[in-house]
Amino acid sequence: MSTGGRDGTSLTRRTLLKAGGAAAGAAALGGCLSSGDGPADEPSGGEATTAFGNCWMCSHNCGQKAYVRDGSVVNLTGVDGHPRGSAGPDTEGTLCPKGLAQLDKTHDPKRIKEPHVRKNGELQKVSWDEAFQYTAQRLVEFKEQNGAETLLDATSWAETPIFSTVWRELYGTPERISRGIHVCAGPTFVTGGMMGVGSNNRVPDYQNSKYIIAWGRNQLNSFAGQFEAKGTLEAIEKNGAKLVTIDPQHTITAEKSDKWLPIKPRTDGALALAMANVIIEEELYDQEFVENYTYGFDAYREAAADMPPEEAAEITGIPADEIREVARGFAEAAPQAGISVWTGTSQMGNGWKATQNITALNGLVGNIDRPGGLRLWEYASTASFGEVCEMDYTNRAEFKEPAITKYDEYSDYPVRHITDIAHNLVPEMVDNGHINGIVVHHDDPLKDGNADAWIEAIEKMDLVLSIDAYWNGVSRNADIVLPEATQLEKDTLGTGNWSAYPNHKWITGSKAAVDPQWNTKPDFDILVGIANAMAEETGEEDWTVFQQWDDHEDFIDDQLSVLDLTLEDIDSGEVNYELVESYDYEKWKDNDNFTFRFDLDQVGSFAQAAEEAGMTTAPEWIPPGEYGDEIGGDYPLEFYDVRSVFFSHGSNQPHDRLRDQFAKRNRLDDEDYRGNYLHLNPADAEPRGIESGDMVRVESRTGSGELMAVVSERARPGFVTAEYGFGETSATPDGEGMNTMTLHDKQMDPITGQVDRHIAVEVESAGGE
Repeated sequence: MSTGGRDGTSLTRRTLLKAGGAAAGAAALGGCLSSGDGPADEPSGGEATTAFGNCWMCSHNCGQKAYVRDGSVVNLTGVDGHPRGSAGPDTEGTLCPKGLAQLDKTHDPKRIKEPHVRKNGELQKVSWDEAFQYTAQRLVEFKEQNGAETLLDATSWAETPIFSTVWRELYGTPERISRGIHVCAGPTFVTGGMMGVGSNNRVPDYQNSKYIIAWGRNQLNSFAGQFEAKGTLEAIEKNGAKLVTIDPQHTITAEKSDKWLPIKPRTDGALALAMANVIIEEELYDQEFVENYTYGFDAYREAAADMPPEEAAEITGIPADEIREVARGFAEAAPQAGISVWTGTSQMGNGWKATQNITALNGLVGNIDRPGGLRLWEYASTASFGEVCEMDYTNRAEFKEPAITKYDEYSDYPVRHITDIAHNLVPEMVDNGHINGIVVHHDDPLKDGNADAWIEAIEKMDLVLSIDAYWNGVSRNADIVLPEATQLEKDTLGTGNWSAYPNHKWITGSKAAVDPQWNTKPDFDILVGIANAMAEETGEEDWTVFQQWDDHEDFIDDQLSVLDLTLEDIDSGEVNYELVESYDYEKWKDNDNFTFRFDLDQVGSFAQAAEEAGMTTAPEWIPPGEYGDEIGGDYPLEFYDVRSVFFSHGSNQPHDRLRDQFAKRNRLDDEDYRGNYLHLNPADAEPRGIESGDMVRVESRTGSGELMAVVSERARPGFVTAEYGFGETSATPDGEGMNTMTLHDKQMDPITGQVDRHIAVEVESAGGE
């Protein structure tokens, strides 16, 4: 195995492990499980071989050790010291419930088992050769009739980077939508980039922190890798760190916190400005950093001056003395003070200003890229497609303009200055004839926002191509369905940044643990099959570009060549990751181009969008309802859909074990019901005659649905929540539960187009037995 880092050092995972390091952090985390009672060894019942995997249930690559017997995966455990699945060197790796469910998914008889194409209105099983040939034929017809630029690329997480090569560069569509900016945390991602700290401004250096704010995040129960939960608890145990949770719900993270601030929904921007007010007034900020490395402080100071804690208390429901206490604690612990922020403050109409105001706090206290603060994480570099490709091909989308900027119909949407498309605008673009088809991979956009309009849009499209493992709202309505092998059935390669190793870049990889089940194929093989069929159908030689690689492992080895590694090197040892290069803190000190921007008037695209949206470029307070729903009248409750540790974007609902665990977590496992649950406070439930276990009807101005109630003090009065991904169009449409996005219309953040999931609703008992 190669041991050389690109910086010329001899650092490797093994030498670091030998050198010791932090001991294992806390063990008993909410949702962190091993499939056995303790650290799982080889399972009983006969000899089993071992292999590796990298969990893609939520795409964050926690390492998996798979035990295989007679071609079946019989057990899964974590990988010791794995960057995403452990607390660091010499610590046990663990898997969350959805990671363990990969075992269920691999051998799930409910999976799509054969390729299908629609004939005479019905989906019918066909061979792979016929499926590829039919796909190529339909793609050529679509291009002739509609133009390749009207095919929407909705391919999501993948184990291979060639999706963009196939759909954008070879086929020629500039239209791209995914879970990232549009339906995950657009304001957090984009503001971080514009303010100078990158889209990873959501993940602090947990283990080295002395003050952690979980702001709208339940990081002990819905994490982006097990290292988050473990790192947080390790900071508490070893550094005596304070944990503060700011959330309308009393989550598992709030339960473990020193302080819980049950903030009124959508008022996070006011709280952040009030904290800045305290820090500036009491001169607790990092004056040296602000003076020498930031831009726009005067505008920020003016905005903060307009939000004293007493005024913020009226807005947020958080007492002024508690605002002062948290502001002082955060500033005094800085730079070893981090804010964990992601979707909770982004999925709302005023999410842009909320995240801008929160991110500004980091610059104010100077915790940028310092131990325990906001780490500027770095990726390990592998060779790009262009670097390893030895064949010329035509980039057919290179000069094509996305419809949202090309046509006047979208001139009223400021988002067109920032992104190429917005999830909630797709149905309108279909009506206008600017989107006529879609290719979807491992996703179901019908549950992500504007659901009823999306359902109609899918029905109107001339071509729907689904690459997935399960039947869902898209695959059931597709013209072509190509069954994808799951993660343990294919080779994987991941390059990470944020992890349990704040000073090291890393990679992780694994060969397929078992063969593809039934008549399924890995995504790499599916794309190569489509490309080869397109070469025959069109006569365009560049579609043969993937024939230079024998298989996916050969392609991965080419990507790893710059690191002097192969997949065999990574996979054949005791673990399946490598630390490949170290890097220091405070990189901005040697970067003449670094500037932390409080005011974004230097960013032309944002300045234009903000002007059209009626915003300033500096931090400011924008009340709820300025963008998105106002609460009151016939719809007095604020609804927000949430995530749990059991499900990942609606892709795990077919697994009975997870639905059982979810029911148990909600203390309703004695009920037959296995859908999602509406959490509401007794103050809202009692006047409506609702008790836990009752079926209730939720109604918004544009939609409604039924699900089971959980009455709990953990939900703030006036605020109701439910897990999303169930009900109509989901992978379990005949099961219980509700597609929460049927309550939704076009509400979105006007700058990034991020779906605004805060909806004005009323709740009533559904009656019946």
